[in-house]
Formats: sequence, C-alpha cells, structure tokens
Amino acid sequence: MLPLSRLPLGKAARILSLSAQEPLRGRLLDLGFVPEGEITPLYGAPLGDPRAYLVCDTVIALRQKDAATVAVAEP
Repeated sequence: MLPLSRLPLGKAARILSLSAQEPLRGRLLDLGFVPEGEITPLYGAPLGDPRAYLVCDTVIALRQKDAATVAVAEP
C-alpha cells in the first residue's frame, strides 16, 4: 500500500481507500476515486505538481497533497 502521490508515472494501481476530509473526499468519490477502482498516473507538470491521472476513462489533475490522501496498491 502506498499513497497515490508516490505511484510512478504510467503504472496502473487499484484504489484501496481515501483518507481525505470533506469536501475533498466527496468530490474525489464523485470523480470516480472509489475503492477497487483502477487509476494510472499519466504525466506531471514540469515541477511535478499537479499530476494527471486516468480514472474511469477520464483524465483528472490533482495536487500532490490531495493525491497523498488516496491509498493504492500495485497489482
């Protein structure tokens, strides 16, 4: 188990849990960050923050501090 913010670019993983507080938690769930969902970091900004993630066939940008609240497991 590791935070989404530390998952290497291009490496797919399975979402385990969210530790974010409301309203961020609700927003992430609405965007498809649900347990057992698949997520892949696609690319990052030149300085590394934010990063783009593929979730539910949608590309979503997240700041590193927000991505750190998502626990993932590599398959």
